Amino acid sequence: MLKTPDLKGLRNAISEKYGLPEENIYKVYKKCKRGILVNMDNNIIQHYSNHVAFLLDMGEHDGKIQITLKEL
Repeated sequence: MLKTPDLKGLRNAISEKYGLPEENIYKVYKKCKRGILVNMDNNIIQHYSNHVAFLLDMGEHDGKIQITLKEL
């Protein structure tokens, strides 16, 4: 559960859970079941914060971490 249902709260939760520096998480995407990739913002996070289970996928590029939440 997120402390605050926004992008900062999501980054903070991922950082705490997986031991990643929050400042290195530079992009968070959501990939829906149909394969559409969406750049997450506060509105999308508020909409999905209590509704859907996700698989978390992490990729690294130039020391920055990209997170993709894949809808199950």
